Formats: sequence, structure tokens, C-alpha cells
Amino acid sequence: MDRGAIIALLSMLFYFTTFLGGSSVPAVEPLVPPGEQRTYEVLGQQGLLVAEAVTVRNAPSAEAQALGVLRDGSREVLILDQEDGWFKIRPHTGPTGWVPAYVLTITPVAPRELDRIILGYYTPGGPAYETLLDHSSKLTAAAPLGWTMDSNGYVHGQFDPQEMGRSLYFAGNQELYTYGHVRVAEQPVHLLASSQLQKNAVQQLVNLVEEWGLKGLLVQVDYAPGQEQYDLFAFISVLRGELAAKGRQLLLGLPWTEGLDYQAASQAANYLVVPSAHPQREPGPVASLPAVEEMLAKITQAVAGSKLILSLATSGLEWQAAGTVRALSHQEVLELAAQHGAKIRWDGVSRTPYFQHPTGEVWFENRYSLKYKLELVDKYDLAGVAFCNLGQEDPGLWDSAAALLIS
Repeated sequence: MDRGAIIALLSMLFYFTTFLGGSSVPAVEPLVPPGEQRTYEVLGQQGLLVAEAVTVRNAPSAEAQALGVLRDGSREVLILDQEDGWFKIRPHTGPTGWVPAYVLTITPVAPRELDRIILGYYTPGGPAYETLLDHSSKLTAAAPLGWTMDSNGYVHGQFDPQEMGRSLYFAGNQELYTYGHVRVAEQPVHLLASSQLQKNAVQQLVNLVEEWGLKGLLVQVDYAPGQEQYDLFAFISVLRGELAAKGRQLLLGLPWTEGLDYQAASQAANYLVVPSAHPQREPGPVASLPAVEEMLAKITQAVAGSKLILSLATSGLEWQAAGTVRALSHQEVLELAAQHGAKIRWDGVSRTPYFQHPTGEVWFENRYSLKYKLELVDKYDLAGVAFCNLGQEDPGLWDSAAALLIS
């Protein structure tokens, strides 16, 4: 991440929760104390231990409790913090903690040069941050959630600005491309009818990218566009042009629905993001393999695979007897199955696991079901994949992703 972007990002951390609620952008004051600026500057950088044996401590002090000793097998580490001549590190194996600065050399992170885009969606903080720490080397891009655009084209941010800043700083220092994830949940009727509102919306979105130091935007359309789709794509095309002028990219996420002109949509954005999961009213697979392949076969008749990113759901759904549906992480799925003593079964048609318990039915994704979908990336020569909800996935997914997508 360049220094100008870093300064802009730090200036925004405690401010952005009410950003872009109107037509003008208020003045920004840098509110991050110098100590936190130092933390963010090293967060996500790589380090190399230069001593044969290094004691890791639970605080930045020689008198602090020793957590363990790192030897030759743990030379490469991830840097999480710095304070008064100490670095907080996370080794591949061994305890996370503090070591003296003189035993460590910071090494540059090489930009990702992979054949495929491997994008992760996440809600800043919590389990998603842990996944970024553990598996960022298997990603090429990150898209934090937290922005929405209303029917007038006004953009609203709803997130913890400090967590957003921390995760973006980490991603930038890991040389990941960062895309702000902006949801369009309903038809933007007023926006598409007004050139002034469109101009205002484009300016807000460009400001968002610049002030957070992002590489681009992912505009996610959650509703099924109808007759207004061409006006929507025209707006997206203008936005793409404004971002391109600043060296940024635009990704457009669309639902899968008959009657949508995916070819026109692909011309408006740098990439199209299409979903593996589709809305359903009855218990069943989160994303059936035959349905995903049927969708890709149809879309690639109109759009080159090199313009498509396949979005993969990574968690599960519990269909409860009361008629409600609950989203579950992979860990929560396993805990629920264990709680009921349920036997996990495999559906050979959809290629997904499921189980039943006295008050409901659960269908979910794991490393095995997702492996089949990852293979479609090569079969249809897609640009890549987007993993939804980082922090909720089967940890074994990352081995499959590395084997199938990283050459």
C-alpha cells in the first residue's frame, strides 16, 4: 500500500461510520494516535528471525512471561504490532507474542502474480480477521463488507471504522488488491432517473476508494434487475471510467436470473461476479453442483470466462421446523451435529453434505463440496473465485484452493 493511501486511511479510521450520508463530504481530521499509526504501518508485513533461538514473550518486555522458543524451523513470521523496540509476531508454528526488534529483519512482501483471482469477502473483525492472518497468502484480493447504496444513490457505511482500517492496512501490506464492497439492495429508481444524482453517486464512490486507499470497488446488486438494467449498466460504465482514470477497477456482482443481459453487464465492468448459491424456499443444498454448472454453461455462451468470477458460499443453512432459516458457520454446523448426535450424510446429486436433527435440517459446504466447484474455474477458464464470509469456512478449504488455483 503506498504512503499516500496509508495517510488517507489513517485519517478516516474513527470517522467513516456516517460518511457519505448526503451530497457533500465533511472535512476529515486525522484522529489516530501515533502509537496506532506505528502498529498499522507494520501490520501484515513479513519478518525473518536472524537469531538461532528466539524467546517469545506475552508482552514487550524482557521480564514478561516466556511463551516458548522459536528455532530454525520458524524463521519466517508475520508482524502484527511494534512497541518500544519490540515486535509482536505470528509464526507459522509456535506461539504468537513479542520478540526484541534486533532478532528480526523486515522483508518485503512480493506482489501476487497468480493466474487466478482469489477474492475473499469479509466483515471486518472477529473470525474474518483470523482467517486473513492465517490464509492471506492464498488470496490475491480482499473485499470488506460494510457499505450500501440506497435508491437515491447515497452511500452509507455501517461498520467499526477501526476494524475496517486494521483489516485494510493488513491487506495492503500483504500486497492484496482491496475492493470496497457496496451493496445495492433495491432498485435505485431515483438514481437512474436523475443525471445529477448519478453524478453525485459517482463522486461519493470515487471518494470512498481514494479515502480508504482501495484498489477498486465491488458493486453487488442484490435484487434482480428488470427493464432498468441497461440504465443501471450505463451508470456502472460511467463509474468504471472514473475509477479507471485513477488506476482503479470495478467489479459488478449480479444474481443469476433469466432475462438479464450478462454480455452488456460484462462490458460495463472489469469483471462480473456471479453466485454459486441461489435463493431457495425449502431445505436443500446451499449450492447444487449441477445448478452451478448449468448457470456457468449459459453465461459463458455470452461472456468470456476470463471476465467471470464465481462467488462461492462457504457456510451453511439450518432449516428449522418453526419455518425460520438460520445461517451457520462451518464450526457451528459441526457443533450442532455433535449436539444432536446427527450423522452427516452426502447428497450425491448436489455433491453437498447435510444432516437432519429433531427440530430441523442442515445443508452446508465443506472442503469436499467446494472442491467440485473450484474445479469449474479451470473447466470454464474463469478469472477466479470469491469466497464469501471469511472466517466461517471449513479450514480445509484452503488446501484445496491452493492446489487447484495457485500454480
